[in-house]
Amino acid sequence: TPGIYIPPNEQHPDIALPILLKSNHGVYISVGSERSFIGAALTRAVALYVIDYDADTIRFANINRALLAASASREDYLYLRLSAPADIWLMRSRQLTGDDKAILANPGSWAFWLHAIRNNLSAWNDAFLHFNTKPTKPGDPFYAANYLFDDALYSHLSHLAKTSRIRARVLDLRNANEVRALCTDIKSNALKFGVIDTSDLPNSPSGGRSVVADYIQIFSSFAQPNTLFLNTAPVGGSHRVNWSYFAFSNKNIRAHEPRVIQHWYEIEMKKINATDQPHAFLDDPDVINR
Repeated sequence: TPGIYIPPNEQHPDIALPILLKSNHGVYISVGSERSFIGAALTRAVALYVIDYDADTIRFANINRALLAASASREDYLYLRLSAPADIWLMRSRQLTGDDKAILANPGSWAFWLHAIRNNLSAWNDAFLHFNTKPTKPGDPFYAANYLFDDALYSHLSHLAKTSRIRARVLDLRNANEVRALCTDIKSNALKFGVIDTSDLPNSPSGGRSVVADYIQIFSSFAQPNTLFLNTAPVGGSHRVNWSYFAFSNKNIRAHEPRVIQHWYEIEMKKINATDQPHAFLDDPDVINR
C-alpha cells in the first residue's frame, strides 16, 4: 500500500545508539521515511541516501529535504513542516535552486504533505502524533533521537540538505542491478559507506533473509570493513510494537557466502524473538562464532 510506511512506527530508536555511535560517519543508506533522517542525524553521516520501493516514501524524503533546506532554524523548520500554508512554501521556494525549488513550489507537494503527514490519522501508532511531541525523559517516544526538538540533530540534517547531500531514489533491494547502480553512484562521489539500514526486511514474506543475503554481498564489495549493516526485528513476537536492533560489520560479512549470512540473520532474529526486552546487538558473538 503506497504511503503506509511513511509514519514512523519504531518509537525508540535510541535503543540502537550503541550501534549507531560506532558508525564511521560515512553515507547513511536507508529505507523508510523518518528512520533514514533520524539515522543520518544520530551518526553525523556525511550524506544521506534514502532508498525505497515505495514512491510515496521517496516523495516524503524529497519534500522533507526541501523543507530542511528552506528553513532558517529548527523552529522555522517546525513551522514549515507543521503549519505553514501553501503560499509560504511557494515564497520560500524562491530562495532555493534545482529540485528543491521545484518541489517546494509545486502545489501537489503541499497537498501531499497535508494529507500524508499533517492530517494522517489512520496509520499505526497514532501516525505522527508521538513524533510531533517533544520527548522529555527516557522512555518517551523518540527520546534522544527526534530532530524536530533537538538543535544538534536538526542542524546536521539542515546542513546536509543545504549542501545537497541528501538524495532519494525509488529502489527495489530485490533488484541486483539497481543496488549495484546505487553503489556505483556513491563510489563515484568518493563517499565511504557508513550504515546500510534496511529496517525489518529480513522479516519480509517476499524473500526475507535470502534477499538480504544477496544485496548484502553487493554492498559489501563496495563498502569499507567498518561499514555496518543494520536491521530491526520485533521483540518477543510483538510485531510492529517493540523492536530490537542488530548489525553486522562488513569485516565479518565480507568473508562469507550468502547462505552463511542468511543463517546469521535466522539465528539473530530467533534470539530476539525469544525475549521480551529490546536489545542492540553488534557483531553478536552468539551468531558470528557459530
